Amino acid sequence: MKQKERIKKFLNLEEMDEVIVEAWNLFIVTQKAFRDVEARIISRRDGDNVQRNFIRYMKKQRLNMLDDEEEGLKAHEFAIIKEEGDGGGEGDKSKIKPLNSLDLWLLVDYEDVCVAWMAEEPRSVKGSSNTIIDFLEDPDVSALLRDRLIEKDNERGEKLLKTILEDRPAEVNVHSLLVEHYEREGRLAEAEAEYKRILSKTGSEVVWANYGDFMERMGRYEEAVDAFKKSLEVCERIGDEGKEPGELLKGSINRVERMKNLEGEEARKAREYMEAAWLIDDMREFVEKTLMKEMEKAQEEYKDEEGIEEIDFEDVFDFINWFLFNRKLRDGRTPGMVYAEENGLSEEIKEKIKGLGNPVKGTFEIVGVDHASFKLVVKNTITGEEYELICNVPEIRAGQTFTGKIYPWGDFYISGGVLKTQDED
Repeated sequence: MKQKERIKKFLNLEEMDEVIVEAWNLFIVTQKAFRDVEARIISRRDGDNVQRNFIRYMKKQRLNMLDDEEEGLKAHEFAIIKEEGDGGGEGDKSKIKPLNSLDLWLLVDYEDVCVAWMAEEPRSVKGSSNTIIDFLEDPDVSALLRDRLIEKDNERGEKLLKTILEDRPAEVNVHSLLVEHYEREGRLAEAEAEYKRILSKTGSEVVWANYGDFMERMGRYEEAVDAFKKSLEVCERIGDEGKEPGELLKGSINRVERMKNLEGEEARKAREYMEAAWLIDDMREFVEKTLMKEMEKAQEEYKDEEGIEEIDFEDVFDFINWFLFNRKLRDGRTPGMVYAEENGLSEEIKEKIKGLGNPVKGTFEIVGVDHASFKLVVKNTITGEEYELICNVPEIRAGQTFTGKIYPWGDFYISGGVLKTQDED
């Protein structure tokens, strides 16, 4: 299969005007040239000649390239449109075929991976399993590209992962992508079966820890504790129990042990708190994948609004929360509501998400602590008003204070990130 044919198939351009197909072909050739100049495979002069060839073609054919700054295009989308009329205006935007920029970068940098992905029978491509595994294990490959390889066409991506696991059943990275795919589609029984399959092949501490997270999300706390303990045992054998992985596992065991001992209202609030934390984490990942350019633009707005010169490390969570729940996009929605609508969340959850746009800001004293139920009572040091805050901060003590924001979630409050506490003195 020649490059142009690969491009047409991978980008679903079979029905497109050949003039636009050739423009995309030249665009990809140009991006490869940029890469080769940086790698010193070709000279900068040769790279510039390739770029000029692309620009000349676009002008000759009266084509324009649009990116996600253009209304109607989503994050990570590009489009090429043909000008119409003697005035040189843009063509009919209703005929735009947007392409995901991640697909373009896959073709530029990982053409052999794209070839394996396109094969009707992955095994027909020699070395396809090794090609995909090398791609997944390469630390220089962004998570966005790895996820896109599967999400571009869920059925084809799933088939590719399953084929590799049939040949290489203990490949942890491939397994991880497959269970993530199952979870995104709500196929939880299949995700659990895949966890059990891989655990029969390998005792990886990473897989045991991920299985513990999965069981916790399912509300199966006994099994979650058991999985975390098995992961910690592996860490102890390899000498990691005192390092970050081991400390995180100890924290997970402590958290889930407390969760499984709660009943009634305490159990409800603790569970709702955990579900809110997972949801907000998913939202943060969503905007980093789909709205990164918009978020970069919003930084200046946030600094002006908060009266700060720079967004320091400790301000990052507040900024992302502001972007998610307060910053309006061009269509008037907040990114949090975009996420809620695209994921079909309930009206009740949507109302809670809207509430996150109205946090309480101040300096708070911790006046009551019940770690068993994840509950703190905090008092605004200026107004004297008290709030019930559900959060997982086992080391916190009564008498300490913190400055920041707390966010309403139903009938209690949650923290938006790390609590920066200080002692009473």
